[in-house]
Amino acid sequence: MRRPPIRQLVFRGGIEPDRIFHHNLWYRGHTNRRYEELLPRLERVDAYLLFLPEQRVARGIGYRLVGRSPGTRSWIVRAGSRAYRSAFVTEIEQVAWFEGPIVVDLDDPAFDEREVELLQRPNVRAYTVTAEKAAQRFAELGVDKPAHAVPQGAARVDPAAAAVARRRRRQGEIAVGYVAAHLLLGTDRGGSNPLYNVEHLLELWQEIRARVPAARLWLVGAPSKTLRDRLARRDDVVLTGRLPPTRALAQVANFDLALYPRTEDQGIRAAKVAEYLGAGVPTVAYDYEVVADLRESGAGVLVSTPREFVTAVERLARDPLERSRLAAAAQAAGRARDWDVLAGEMAGILDRYLSPS
Repeated sequence: MRRPPIRQLVFRGGIEPDRIFHHNLWYRGHTNRRYEELLPRLERVDAYLLFLPEQRVARGIGYRLVGRSPGTRSWIVRAGSRAYRSAFVTEIEQVAWFEGPIVVDLDDPAFDEREVELLQRPNVRAYTVTAEKAAQRFAELGVDKPAHAVPQGAARVDPAAAAVARRRRRQGEIAVGYVAAHLLLGTDRGGSNPLYNVEHLLELWQEIRARVPAARLWLVGAPSKTLRDRLARRDDVVLTGRLPPTRALAQVANFDLALYPRTEDQGIRAAKVAEYLGAGVPTVAYDYEVVADLRESGAGVLVSTPREFVTAVERLARDPLERSRLAAAAQAAGRARDWDVLAGEMAGILDRYLSPS
């Protein structure tokens, strides 16, 4: 990936015919992990990125100004259409403004009429999704374009960072972990979002801790002030705060068990589950399609009720041999999801459908 200045689109000088246009928002400190990992590995892509600040209030203002509606940035895509022959699009609305051949990646599709209409436009050569099931659903809706599944990926664990994280563990503890960008309670702004609300997790944890006194809960992500206050002086829960990706993955690699207790089946495949696999960590989750990677790899225990969830965590906490078996399955699945491997697949798709000739 190259990152040319946006002014290059105005002057349109020195753009080789094999270069592929891309535009998106980029959130400093936290952005879409799929594109954070894939884009730098796609050599033909020129990424024109608009950066939003890391501070939450400033980021929210920036998002309302230029992020909520991609139409506010349509001029960038239209300029890209005049300067480039082809585009790699990760915001599907951009299809309406780019006239040349396009490959679209949909990591979290809505399957609505607008997506179907845009995918069916003649200049869309192919599209990629994170699971075959998503492509099948689009086909049922009438989309007849070539589709390819490029799953959510997993980064490699840095051994040095993992060793540093390991030193924070207590002797004999069972490290149980959960990762989210934000860790919120129901009273927090945005706390109704099941991706970030940890109320149910804390309810589960009360019972888990009672059954497994040696267990400690590691929460990786940015906690709200109300959550910090609620957990103050608790020695059975650790708030790491938001960590850079390398350190966050190193922390995950030190979990004995990972949890995915989200109570709604949002999305197609969860990026966090792919990271758990990459770190070689057994996972307990509710049995939804979004965690199908666990079912297919045999790297976790899927349950239907809170009672089953607590029981599964207790059983694995007391059975190191079973944890080792699940961890081996996770490691094998994680190797297949290495970002270098997936980027090679995506690059091949771009070469196939967006040939400069």
